[in-house]
Amino acid sequence: MLRILFVLSVFFFDQSSACVVPGEELLTLLQAHFRFVNFLTINVIQSGSCTQQIHNTANTLIKLLLKGQFEWTLQIQEIFLPPCFTHDTQQDVSFDASTNSQITVTEDILKLKKYSTEPGNGYLFIIWSPEKFEEFLDHHTSLAVPKSRCTYSILFVISSANTCGTIRKQIEHLMRRLWADFNLVNIIIQAPCSCQDATFIYRPFVKTRDSWGTLQSYTFQQITQNPTLLVTSLRNLNHFPVRVSLFEKLPTALQAVPNMLKFNPIYQDLSVSKEFAGSDGLLVGTLVQYLNFEAVVDPDLPRLYGHVLQNGSVIGVLALVLNGKSDYGANRRILSYYPVDGFEFTVAYSSDKISAVVPKSLKVPRGLSIFNCFDKLSWVLIFVVSFVCVFFWYLISRDNLYNTLKEIYSLLVGMSVQIVPSSYQTFFLTSCMIFNLIIFGVIQGSLFTDFTTPSYYPEINTVEEVDKSQLPIMTYVWLLIKDNSSQLLNRLKVKSIPESANMYEIVALYKNVVSIDRKFDVEVAIRTQFTGDDGVPLLHMVKEDIATFLLSCIVPKGSPYLLMFNNVITSMFEGGFIKKWDNDVVESIMVERINRMISAKKFKAFSLDDIQAAFYITGVGYVCSVVAFVGEIMKNKFREQQF
Repeated sequence: MLRILFVLSVFFFDQSSACVVPGEELLTLLQAHFRFVNFLTINVIQSGSCTQQIHNTANTLIKLLLKGQFEWTLQIQEIFLPPCFTHDTQQDVSFDASTNSQITVTEDILKLKKYSTEPGNGYLFIIWSPEKFEEFLDHHTSLAVPKSRCTYSILFVISSANTCGTIRKQIEHLMRRLWADFNLVNIIIQAPCSCQDATFIYRPFVKTRDSWGTLQSYTFQQITQNPTLLVTSLRNLNHFPVRVSLFEKLPTALQAVPNMLKFNPIYQDLSVSKEFAGSDGLLVGTLVQYLNFEAVVDPDLPRLYGHVLQNGSVIGVLALVLNGKSDYGANRRILSYYPVDGFEFTVAYSSDKISAVVPKSLKVPRGLSIFNCFDKLSWVLIFVVSFVCVFFWYLISRDNLYNTLKEIYSLLVGMSVQIVPSSYQTFFLTSCMIFNLIIFGVIQGSLFTDFTTPSYYPEINTVEEVDKSQLPIMTYVWLLIKDNSSQLLNRLKVKSIPESANMYEIVALYKNVVSIDRKFDVEVAIRTQFTGDDGVPLLHMVKEDIATFLLSCIVPKGSPYLLMFNNVITSMFEGGFIKKWDNDVVESIMVERINRMISAKKFKAFSLDDIQAAFYITGVGYVCSVVAFVGEIMKNKFREQQF
């Protein structure tokens, strides 16, 4: 039901001098045009000596609207401009309610409007002439165009003394301006007292000679027969040039297609995506094919996402979108708050985590292999158990301490010893022998593992450990993470240094810096670039994540393409194509790298260096044996001298 928030005073006027307009036709047209609107604002733009005619037209139209059954909430605003001086015949407008024609809004029309206009607000302007509306647009831009993707209608009251051709040229100039400056596509214009029942609609995606855009007019009968004429479709852009910002970024946007993908039908012709592969490039190609536009990619555009500097200036692709130099920032970016207005995010179609990447820990020297068999607690328990065994054997054997130590040591290390145990001593000695078998079995297995696979010192796996490492942190993510409540993150921010384009190489080579980046990028870099010939990663990604973000692209604020882009992007995401395209590139690069490593692999002969730990242990055993042998000789000589 129609609700009125504010109603103007009604002027009674002489209908004999009025310009008669078919009222039912107008109502039917407005109802079809404002199909997705539930809050309609009527702006009555007053102008000096033309006030009465404009006011009378508005009141008559409102009376007509009150007779209709619409689900609109109606708001009426009255705005005054400087006086209007005109030599045109000033006639009032009356609406004839004798027509019963209807416009059938089909499902196809609803789909077209759904992807070109946002439901909610609609705006109807009643004003004297196109010139006055341009004046209104100059001085009250926010009132003239509150939101770009809303539904608009303009009713000019200018009388028929002006030829329709002149009015048409003025309307075309206005429509071109509304498209160029505000990207309006859901707007119709009528001038009933100058151009009778003509409804003017601007088609920005129709090419005429060397330019784009044309003004078309339709009668009510034509619209009744073909209601799709009311909609400017974004489903087919007729090769309209759309400026796309897309730079190379492994693995989501790359121009050098991996060899394994060159024979894949999807990657054989990348002309629609401007020779870009990866999920970002193929998504652009999908948009081009689905919406039939021409993607214009500047090869000299900045190769960074862009952010807002402390002085308020903006750099990168973000600056191009804000300044209206790009219609679509195609490289998917972190969906976060930016302290600027003038752009919008598309629907989120992926997510990623923020993780720290640290240098790979050092190898454990071969000579220390035996100490890696157990952790510190295990070694402590082994010595404690040995001490308890000595103490217990000392109590039950009733021998001197020296013999007790020698006997238990021999049992624990597997040496032969002459003992004639009693029945209850047998159980204890058997348990000591089993303990010896288990411990030495574990040591032998660990030594074998160490000989076959290199071992490393413990890795950094928590954000707290990253902080304790006291290493400087190279990252950009503090521009996106606005949370200042975490003391841990604040300490990490203090350690930050400017990022570098080759920060992964710096972390892997110098091992004196930490980097924080998107987890997917880190994983891909480690798997495809920073893995040694022996298959060991040169970088280590901390297991604990710092934050989680959604990923999307950007368009200028009020972009007419946003709703249609969102529809295509959502379909690709729900179909699993985004993930599939990412996996194609990553797996192909990995296979290529493995093939190169295999072809370049050189075999070397087994050397003593590979088993040096065994020689160290054997040498220690020989030294201990010599010391024990010399000790026994010295002991025997000492005894002989006493006797």
